[in-house]
Amino acid sequence: MDGDCVLNIKSHESGGAKVSSAPIPKKNISSNVPIIPKEPLSNGRGISEGKIGRAIRVKKSELVKQLAEENSPPKKNVNVNVRTRGLKFPDESIAKNPLQVGLSAKQHSEQQDLLNVMSEGVTPNIESVFSKTSWGNFGSRSNIHPRLISIIQKNFHFERPTSIQVSAIKHLLDGCDALIKAQTGSGKTVAYALPLIHNLMETEPPISRNDGPKALIILPTRELATQTGLVMTHLCRACVRIVPGCLIGGAKRKGEKASLRKGLNIIVSTPRRLLDHIRKTAVLSLKGLRWLVIDEADRLVELGFERDVRRIIERVTREVSRESPVQTVLLSATLTPGVETLAGLVLKNPVKCEVADDAGSISNETTKEGRSVAPFSMPSRLKHFLLVVPCKQRLVALAAFLLLKAKYSKRSGKLIVFLATQDCVDFHHRLFSETLCKDSDNADGAEFQASDLHLYRLHGNMDHKERQTVFQKFSSCPNGILLTTDVASRGLDLAGVAWVVQYHVSGSPVDYVHRVGRTARAGGRGKALLLLQPEEESYTRMLSTTVGLQLQRLNLTDVLQTALYHLRHTKGRRGVRTVEEAAASMGKYFLQMVDENAELLALAEQAYLSFLRAYASFSGPMREHFVFKRLHLGHVACAFCLRDAPSDIASRVTGKRPLAKSNSHPGIANSAVAGSPIAKRSRRLEFLEENGEVGSRSTQKKEKTTKKKPRPAELATRNMLAEYGL
Repeated sequence: MDGDCVLNIKSHESGGAKVSSAPIPKKNISSNVPIIPKEPLSNGRGISEGKIGRAIRVKKSELVKQLAEENSPPKKNVNVNVRTRGLKFPDESIAKNPLQVGLSAKQHSEQQDLLNVMSEGVTPNIESVFSKTSWGNFGSRSNIHPRLISIIQKNFHFERPTSIQVSAIKHLLDGCDALIKAQTGSGKTVAYALPLIHNLMETEPPISRNDGPKALIILPTRELATQTGLVMTHLCRACVRIVPGCLIGGAKRKGEKASLRKGLNIIVSTPRRLLDHIRKTAVLSLKGLRWLVIDEADRLVELGFERDVRRIIERVTREVSRESPVQTVLLSATLTPGVETLAGLVLKNPVKCEVADDAGSISNETTKEGRSVAPFSMPSRLKHFLLVVPCKQRLVALAAFLLLKAKYSKRSGKLIVFLATQDCVDFHHRLFSETLCKDSDNADGAEFQASDLHLYRLHGNMDHKERQTVFQKFSSCPNGILLTTDVASRGLDLAGVAWVVQYHVSGSPVDYVHRVGRTARAGGRGKALLLLQPEEESYTRMLSTTVGLQLQRLNLTDVLQTALYHLRHTKGRRGVRTVEEAAASMGKYFLQMVDENAELLALAEQAYLSFLRAYASFSGPMREHFVFKRLHLGHVACAFCLRDAPSDIASRVTGKRPLAKSNSHPGIANSAVAGSPIAKRSRRLEFLEENGEVGSRSTQKKEKTTKKKPRPAELATRNMLAEYGL
């Protein structure tokens, strides 16, 4: 299997060869010198010949150094493993919890390294992110209102401010415009919220809700706006005269208008809902505005809100008097050209606050044209891992990893799994809920179901109340799995997230940075896993050159050991003996579940086509690594538990062929009549069909149109989709 390690597990009672348990002698050596076993390792323990060769091959210089160490004073013994050399993991014996890798310690002691990687706890690392001073000392030196400091310490349980907070608060209290750039999870919200509320508290005459808006905070998503509004509500307990409020899409305009009539001093809003109220709500006046905060500016630009933000800024400029200028703050974890353009539009002589990479030092400099700016900022305690999986085994590998972390780990924490599209989120959530969750109604698959799997889904097409409920439940639960799109990739502070799994790659390295930023927040530790197909592995070089990442590669066989253990302790599945049999058995079970459930089959087909559309939309440098024509469409269909040919799947979903002609799944026609997702046509697909952009190249009619010619990249994507009937 091209270097993969295949472990055939046999018990001694069934005639398997007994494995020698003789310990391998160790030397007292430093951690950077590999161990040379005196006796060769047995292949019966599941190590391939190639791995044995790498384990005993040592350079001459290293051998001389090791011999010299023998005559040196004795040092503390360090257990060094070849595959994890250079990493420091806690000394946690595998005998305590062998289920974390699905094997017993006696059978496979070489799995110790994977156990160390998977079971490492998420603990805070205060020194690298937080400053040395306490909130009390910092507040007294900066003359911050004591009530605010008390709330920070008692309600938020913060003992020390972060480095970026110390830097930003100082300049914002002086009345400067600021461009704040810091790693995600470093406390940027408190960095501007604290001086903002302090400034409003110190204003004379005292501010009341009848004075109208004094501060405006613009954010890209509803969840982030809700989270920021909650922070403002807690801080405003220091002064009940100041009233904050949220204006977000999905909420009733009538209730928001009533709040505006009563008076809101701090408005937290998404761009389009705020612009809608500016146009249609006469009571909303921005004449008394004193603060303008634009948070997650890079995401606002990326989502196409730049024009809306410009209109809001123009309205503020027209209404606010020049004698009392607005203090503006712009925050971003990455500085893109669009963000720099926006900064030049709203900021006047700004101070740039950022944490340098070296020793956590602070950089406070006035921005100048031509100054080079580092585009990425990432948590230093975040570890990155890579898992290369063939397309046909991706679904089983994901299920095995979720079982490993949610069922067989003592300190699992929360997991966030990022997928490409909303349809992919719906399908995987429904599939895993039906097959792996114990509280599902599926009686046929009861033997497969696992306890302690709490699944949640989140994407932009969900109802507002449902999104709020999911966000609150996942935030409060001790462990859980959130399947989501990029809607959760920016700004959300979800405590206790131990792993971020990128099942599908999206966008660019900037999106990678923001996705993995959901873990390792506020100086804590976290781990990120990236799943790639073999033909996509060149993407790691792009991450290395643009972000400076070095990903540690995990073995697919090691991850699939969890599936083997899970099946061997499952009623009716105990005959499974090898990793290959376990993967095949679990994949067959998923396939059977999709075939027997018409609604699940419809979700699978919709997810399959939406994934192909998303994959074909890669442009620029990303297209070099994610080439649509390299995909084996049949293998991709297997990853979505589909048996039919890709052309038949596309025909059913797009409606080009009558459903009665497809005899593969008789239940589909009934489900379509009942209003299943198959009968619902994609809005994007309808748009393409209305413009004659879907179908065979030979059948497309050349019609004269006055529309703007598409770009070459867009045209290539459309032609590619049309070629495959998508």
